[in-house]
Amino acid sequence: MVMQMTKVIILGLMNRVNLKDIEHIFPSCEIVINKGGRIALGVNQGRMVYKGDGVYYKIFDKGYCRITNFVKALEAGFFDEVAPALQSLIEDDGEIVGYIMEAGEMIDKIPIDFYQKVLSLVEEKKMFFYDLVSINIIKTKSGEISLIDLESVYDLDELYTISKHNAVVKPDYYFTELERLWKKNMKKISFIQPSRNNLKYLQWSYNSIRKNLGPEHEICWADDFSDDGTWDWMNEIMRKDENVQIMRNDGPDRLGHTILYDKLVDMATNDIVMIYHADMYACPNMDVEVLKHLQRGKVVSATRIEPPLHPDGPEKILQDFGIEPEEFDELGLMGFLNEDKKTGEEKITEGIFAPWAIYKEDFLAIGGHDPLYAPQSKEDSDIFNRFQLAGYETIQTWQGFVYHMTCRGSRFKDGAMRNPAGQVFMKGRESSEWLAQNLRSTRNFIRKWGHMVKHDEYLKPIVPPKYDIGFVAYRCDKNLLRELEPWCSKIYLDSGSDYMGEYIKEEQPDTKFDLNERVKMYGNSKVSELHDICVEFDCRKLNANNFQTIVNLSEIIQQSGETGIMEYDIFKFYINSMDTYEKDLIIVK
Repeated sequence: MVMQMTKVIILGLMNRVNLKDIEHIFPSCEIVINKGGRIALGVNQGRMVYKGDGVYYKIFDKGYCRITNFVKALEAGFFDEVAPALQSLIEDDGEIVGYIMEAGEMIDKIPIDFYQKVLSLVEEKKMFFYDLVSINIIKTKSGEISLIDLESVYDLDELYTISKHNAVVKPDYYFTELERLWKKNMKKISFIQPSRNNLKYLQWSYNSIRKNLGPEHEICWADDFSDDGTWDWMNEIMRKDENVQIMRNDGPDRLGHTILYDKLVDMATNDIVMIYHADMYACPNMDVEVLKHLQRGKVVSATRIEPPLHPDGPEKILQDFGIEPEEFDELGLMGFLNEDKKTGEEKITEGIFAPWAIYKEDFLAIGGHDPLYAPQSKEDSDIFNRFQLAGYETIQTWQGFVYHMTCRGSRFKDGAMRNPAGQVFMKGRESSEWLAQNLRSTRNFIRKWGHMVKHDEYLKPIVPPKYDIGFVAYRCDKNLLRELEPWCSKIYLDSGSDYMGEYIKEEQPDTKFDLNERVKMYGNSKVSELHDICVEFDCRKLNANNFQTIVNLSEIIQQSGETGIMEYDIFKFYINSMDTYEKDLIIVK
């Protein structure tokens, strides 16, 4: 029957037949698998298997989840020695839609030499057949052992992510061998670590990476004009460690990690980068647990264990194993990690916080961090919003950990202390430098997004709509202008050109937004027609309560759901359009 079909040579000696030439055969065949049109947990698993005269015909539904797997494995030569029963490929309009296999005898037990051949193939091709059970293996008429169900092949990198297709590796002893090969061939991470006057923390962090994760991962350091010996130490380490790369900002001004993160990502030579703070201790197997889940279009965070310097939250573990490297209780931390509750049940949550890993290509695709926030603060919340809008999945593994001493940069540059009772407190609290920059970055975040930073309890970003909003603020003054300006696209004043100029002169050095374009006199223009949404109000009537309307403006407009004129408290809304622009912010221009 197969000999009657039209054949062409493809992929070496492999025949290809046209689906239209064989469709007439199927009504006379036995239906072995009838799963056409099958969707399981949102995954297209539709396929049919027909048994004809000594052969099986397997036909994939259009969009079948593992078509790409089959083609990729075929092109890699994965089946050359382990699937002798494969006779022909089936095509439709030039695309592979199935295959034809010789029928054979089912086996009860996998021959050891065949099993070893599969394992050798996994190591050679960096691919694996996931369902290696006797039902998927036959003996041909000539006595050869052959795999069937040939689309069940994945890249070895995908060992821990095949659940996306509702696939499970079987049997257990085979999975153990695949884990060994996965770890042997595990992708390498480039750790991205800017530092400014954080030498003792950076040394502590470096030692943990090399001790607990090994020498193969790359470490990329940037010294941000430190004066504590950081640069000399970096050079010393680089001479000994071939997987260390360094750069320096020679000053006199600091660049900040907003800029240096991205410079180091550009420097990184691995496909995967991890944004990693200088005051983080890498716990054993952290890299393995992160890489298990990482794939294109996904960002994976490790879980932080922190001393009680900040309020507790469900996204981290609050446990005191030291607040400075000099008192770090490494043995205590290791014992804590070995507890059953930490290493037993696999736990994944949605959310993101440093340290987080991403494919370098995905990071660059959205333009990296926005220099609007340089040198620091809110750059992380901004890029997290953009990950969310770009459709990236942000997850946190609770099997991979870092110990994080927290905020040992400019925020709490003098470190932490204990009172006589042993309780932790921060010496000096926030530095004036950090407070000033955090205020600048917060105001720029609001200008860009139209809202404050928002996330759920596990730090998954919440991104309200971004609207084009014009304020008409009657009887404003300089102080109110400072409070109002970040919350709109433009603000129009009915008087006060003197204080308007003063405000622009004072505020412009703190933002890349052109305030001359954002702050205008009302004039004779009908502002209600200049923006998608116009909000009019009398500034004399503003108070702490109704100012919350401005803070929550995106949600209020979203809930209104329609165009028209609306009055709310002291505010009059002219809603001309409900268009939103948050997706225009994904890529840093």
